[in-house]
Parts: sequence; structure tokens; C-alpha cells
Amino acid sequence: MRLGVIADVHGNLPALEAVLSKLAGLSVDAVVNLGDCASGPLWPAETLQLLRASKMSHVRGNHDRALGAASPDGLGASDAFAWRDLDAGARNWLAALPFEIEIGKVRCFHASPTDDETYLLDAIEGGRLVAASPGAVEALIGTTGHAVVLCGHSHQPRLLRLGNGTVAVNPGSVGNPAYQATHPSLHVSESGAPHARFAVVTMADAIEIEHHAVVYDWNHAARRAEANGRADWAHALRSGLVLTSG
Repeated sequence: MRLGVIADVHGNLPALEAVLSKLAGLSVDAVVNLGDCASGPLWPAETLQLLRASKMSHVRGNHDRALGAASPDGLGASDAFAWRDLDAGARNWLAALPFEIEIGKVRCFHASPTDDETYLLDAIEGGRLVAASPGAVEALIGTTGHAVVLCGHSHQPRLLRLGNGTVAVNPGSVGNPAYQATHPSLHVSESGAPHARFAVVTMADAIEIEHHAVVYDWNHAARRAEANGRADWAHALRSGLVLTSG
């Protein structure tokens, strides 16, 4: 089985279209979306329409959960923009997505097995995301019979083979290559390039992982962010770096 893996689209329609076009030529048997579909100052409604029309499987991200709120009051700027752009049916669809799913011997969730905000393959050091230690990852995953564990959330492409043979993969972000966050402490995530990221997992005698970085019109996406008052997003979309990063 060849499984396409996407995550963290964040309403970036042209990035998603480019990734799906690339996947169409890679002979995958199925695609799984690891959540955070629409949040951001880009094209939430159009992006979600494309995702819902596809045959891929989905899990719920923390921003998908947030968009199930009764009103945008109290939401962050990116969530509030998406909340207002989506109709109630779309918001309810996001909120009702499963926390995790299994596809054969592959376990899929947004962030970690415990909740949708804890990083699995990343740790915060010096205000930046870095690769987590194998011991920390194993402590979060626990005993599992899965050959592969898939997560998103950090927007960082990662690959780690654990001591028990389980392979843990983060495909990176389709639509948001850099961000600054305050939870659990102030930190940045930077991919260092504007490309749309995804992965392909091949389940065979030996598990093979392909990480892909796809060119799309990120200047178009950045102009959309600027038009919606988000210079921080525009800079991230063009560079893969956070605007305030030194």
C-alpha cells in the first residue's frame, strides 16, 4: 500500500491544489489528512470544499476543533477569520472529525496520542522547535503494534524510527511553512522554505518514506494574506520564516 499523507493545509487552496496534483501522479492507494484544514487568512471555505469533495480520510486538528465554537469571540485571529468564512455546516463537519483513525497498521492523529496540542516529534529549545529525543517520543506513543505513526501539528517534516521498529512521520505543512506560537511557551516553527510539504508512505517488507516539497504560487497566497491584513502570514508564505525571527 502507498499512502499519501498531508497535514496543516490552513486554508491555502493553491498549495493544496498543487499537492493533490502531485499526488495524482504518484500512484498512491489512499490519502490521509492529519487536520488543521481551514484556519488562516486565505481561502478557508474553498479549501474545505475541495477537501470534503475528495475521497481522503481525515482526522481533527486543534484548529478544526476550535472552529466548532458557537461564535468567533475569543478565537485567535486566524481561527476567527476562518470561522466567519465558513458556514455552520462546514464548521460542524470539522468539529465532528475523529481524533484519530487507523489505516491498516498505520495510526493517524493530528499532534500526539494524548491530545491535539502536544508535539510528538518536536521539542522547544531556545524558543524554536527542534527534533524531539527518541525517548520522549516513545514515552508519548507507549506500547503500540502499529508499523507507522503519523502526526502533524508542528509543520516540521520529521522521520524517526523507534527502538521497537515503529516509524513515526510528520509530513510537514501543506499550507503554512512558518508560525509563532505561545503554547506551551513562546516559540517559532520555521521550515526555511515556502514549498508545500507532504509525504508518501509505502507499506512493504521494508517501510519507505518519501518527503516532498512542492512548488506552487506562494506569492499569490502571500498577496491574499496581505489583502486580509496579515503581513506575518505573507512573510511566512514567501520565505518559510517567521517575520520577527532574527
